[in-house]
Amino acid sequence: MGRKYQVISGDGHVETPPDVWIKYVPEKWHDRAPKLIPLPDGGEGWLIEGMPLMQNGQNITGRGPIKMGGASYFKPDGSRAEGAGDAAQRLREQDLDGFDAEVLFPPVFASRFIESISDKDVYRSLIRAYNTFLAHDYCSVAPDRLIGNATMPVTGIDDAVAELEFAAEAGLKSVCFYQYPNGSPHPKPEDDRFWERSLELGIALSPHFGFGAMSPPPLKTGQDTSGVPFAGALAQRVSGTQPVYCLAQLITSGVFDRFPEIEFYFAETNVGWLPWVLFVFDDNYELFRHCFDVKFDRKPSEYVLEHCYFGIVRDPVGIKMLGQIPSERVMFGSDFPHSVGSFPDSRKFLDEAFQGVDGSHRRRILLETPARYYELDLDADITETPAA
Repeated sequence: MGRKYQVISGDGHVETPPDVWIKYVPEKWHDRAPKLIPLPDGGEGWLIEGMPLMQNGQNITGRGPIKMGGASYFKPDGSRAEGAGDAAQRLREQDLDGFDAEVLFPPVFASRFIESISDKDVYRSLIRAYNTFLAHDYCSVAPDRLIGNATMPVTGIDDAVAELEFAAEAGLKSVCFYQYPNGSPHPKPEDDRFWERSLELGIALSPHFGFGAMSPPPLKTGQDTSGVPFAGALAQRVSGTQPVYCLAQLITSGVFDRFPEIEFYFAETNVGWLPWVLFVFDDNYELFRHCFDVKFDRKPSEYVLEHCYFGIVRDPVGIKMLGQIPSERVMFGSDFPHSVGSFPDSRKFLDEAFQGVDGSHRRRILLETPARYYELDLDADITETPAA
């Protein structure tokens, strides 16, 4: 009998120096690509066009201690720090932390701050370069244990659909995005091309905290709730919680009605807030729908619970609330190598957090739900970890 899945982390991050994926950028644009420079007081900083210098810090914590700046991808002997190495090193780190597989979200700096680059051809080439590295150099070592989450560009629907198709062809199981597929903070009709194509390709949608605007526009003096879109009314009292406004926009724009099979996984949101938000969604719907002449086919809470998953990191409170929160809609992620994770003691954290909780909830959250969402075969033997 070979090794089987026992625990799957639904949230880790690929944090590497940029040279490992910049090599896939066309030569003519290499001088526009992010650069990593050593800092005089230790650690490294990222130079990205249009952004101030950004120091490595919480993004490369590993087992800690946490640094707000001056962190490094390298140990004193020049070898790679925890979480900053190649795929083989990552598999050994999974073993150390008690996991059998991870969903791998993009690096925090490289995925967002490159949006500041003015030349969108250069920007798109960086997105493609990272996704190429992720698929061909990293996840290919153990695609059953390194579940790659490709980054989508924010330059419009045509570019988003093209990158979605590239990710699927390259063998990646999931995509991450920060705006709506149209490239803006708000839904538009052309987004349906992306949603429809994702279903056709069978690729998972995993947007991390959320996507698009994180809160509704502020009310102007003298206006009441009728002065903002219904998504803003739906999210009243709870709009500061991620990904509440994203959920409100998805509901009010009819995405779940037009695509009854679509699902989203929001990692690292935690879930202790969820029962209150679902109550408020339904309550606000009844309070404000007549002002907007809105009628949904279902309650807002029903849309969320049928189409959305949420990721916990350090949330023992949410685990104790299972029952109010359906465990089949929850996944756990270590967030390795970021600062709020539990490496290398994740199994100890989980044992303590699930103490006194029905074992079926634990199995669902740590194994069955991520396996179903990312189409992993729980009966198959998984890739063995290469020796150091």
